[in-house]
Amino acid sequence: MGYVASGRPVGRPRQYYKYEIPSGVVKVVRAQCADYERKRLCIKDRDGSITEETLNSYIATNQAIDLALADIEETCRQHFLNDIAENRGYERSQSQWCLSHNAYYKRKRKAIYDIAKGLMLI
Repeated sequence: MGYVASGRPVGRPRQYYKYEIPSGVVKVVRAQCADYERKRLCIKDRDGSITEETLNSYIATNQAIDLALADIEETCRQHFLNDIAENRGYERSQSQWCLSHNAYYKRKRKAIYDIAKGLMLI
């Protein structure tokens, strides 16, 4: 790769794909995980402000997320949900005290794949 006088590299930057599924699907999974808590509160309250179809959709989405995270240790589930939603890695995760680097990413990739499968995105 060549450099221009300013020191900036010339050429096409390398692209790294962290997941085997399309990046758009990963973004949808992140958005659903970020919205998990709001949906959980709507399900819990059931005050009639949302329609029955919307409520059923919220229940199905949250159940798919819960089912996908069931394989992860119970003490780390909420941390994984937050990490997926906020696109955090191992270095900034609160679950690094109980998992190694490789174990963390293996579980995170599997959780994202399982959530996407549960939401029928793949």
